[in-house]
Amino acid sequence: MVIPHPPPPPSTPRLAPWEHVEELCTKLDRLIAILEGEAPAVPPPPPEWPGWEPVTSKLDEILKQLKALEIIVTTPWVAKEPEEIYKKAIRTAGTFYSDKMVNWTKGKRLLLKIDSSLNQAIQIQAIGNINNVKEGAVDINGVLPCSANSNISVGPAWDDWHPYVGVKITVAVGAVPTGGILNIWAVVQE
Repeated sequence: MVIPHPPPPPSTPRLAPWEHVEELCTKLDRLIAILEGEAPAVPPPPPEWPGWEPVTSKLDEILKQLKALEIIVTTPWVAKEPEEIYKKAIRTAGTFYSDKMVNWTKGKRLLLKIDSSLNQAIQIQAIGNINNVKEGAVDINGVLPCSANSNISVGPAWDDWHPYVGVKITVAVGAVPTGGILNIWAVVQE
């Protein structure tokens, strides 16, 4: 059997010599005095000024009114009636344009709704111009495919804004429709 070594006996704490304690207390007293001399004095409270009573009571009254006031800000986004900008039975290949450009000068949003009962696919391109004419109009974003007998919608983003917007329709040579009608509607939200 192995007997472990017993722990060492607890030692008595060492006491600092008395002169060192007195020296530390003296230094601490000097440090406190220096800090109290450097610390800014607490400023006295402001004097009570005569005549401020009506001002503070009026401010309290205004504060009560503001708390009771309910502010409702409305910016109604009202959509105009849908406007038909194209309605035709396309029977040849080529590029066609909407019959009119949509006035988007005061609108917030614009939706172009394409209803196709054509029996062949077509391509739709939103176009925009600074004048109310299709001549000189530029493409807005990319071409969108519209499958046979389908419906799509185009909603240009705000950074695609043009004062006047229309539609360019492209029918491919090998895919000329033999039946159906293409309707395009525009809805402006103001």
